[in-house]
Amino acid sequence: MSVEIQIQAARERIAKLEAEVHFLYKHFGVTFVSTFELDPADKEVAEFLKKKDEMKAITAYRAIHQVSFSEAKAAVDEIRIGLGL
Repeated sequence: MSVEIQIQAARERIAKLEAEVHFLYKHFGVTFVSTFELDPADKEVAEFLKKKDEMKAITAYRAIHQVSFSEAKAAVDEIRIGLGL
């Protein structure tokens, strides 16, 4: 297996784990408070989230970071949480 494929597989596993942790936080009513700083590259993603347009936010994140849908979805969810939306 090439290094690029291994990295992609690891990214997808991490994105899945992050989504699962988010689900558990929501399920148990736990609020995780972090010191969130929005990456300047994700400003457009944040604007779409503020407009409640998740699909455009995911599409923008994928275009910026060249990641899979599942990775982008998990990242956008984290950005939403970090922004308190």
